[in-house]
Amino acid sequence: MTFDDLKIKTMKDHPDEKSNGKKAKGLPFLYSPWWCLVAVTLGVLCLGSVVIIIKLGVELSQVSDLLTQQQANLTHQKNKLEGQISARQQAEEASQESQKELKEIIETLAQKLNEKSKEQMELHQQNLNLQETLKRVANCSGLHRASSFPFQFPILDWAVSEEPPLPVALGGRFSSDALLI
Repeated sequence: MTFDDLKIKTMKDHPDEKSNGKKAKGLPFLYSPWWCLVAVTLGVLCLGSVVIIIKLGVELSQVSDLLTQQQANLTHQKNKLEGQISARQQAEEASQESQKELKEIIETLAQKLNEKSKEQMELHQQNLNLQETLKRVANCSGLHRASSFPFQFPILDWAVSEEPPLPVALGGRFSSDALLI
């Protein structure tokens, strides 16, 4: 095979040349059926990639919005929990304070009750002492013969009895027949 044979053969293999002997304009490999198939495939792949990138961008935006909402919810829940904890602490402090006040009131009332109990015990003891003293006096003196009144003295007999009073002289100076006291 000679150079001319190769030249003729290669010319026949190229469809981009026109029959009148002029070359077609443009790149010769674009007119090959394989290159068209490759170009269409690459175009579809690029278009698919663009669609996937856009879809992923939208999903990323949605995920970002969800994360922002979730962060806001967490912040809200955190603030709510902090408020509840603060309210609980205030309630506990108020409860402790009221318990302390109640203890003080109970201690004060217990002290007053003890004082009143002591006073009542003293009064009860005095009452018992008075009752015993009254019993002793009643047992020792008895009733006077002239009246039904206890603790009468003979000097006052004339005021209680119906008999005429006896003349009484103190120290024996008034009469000789008077009783001496």
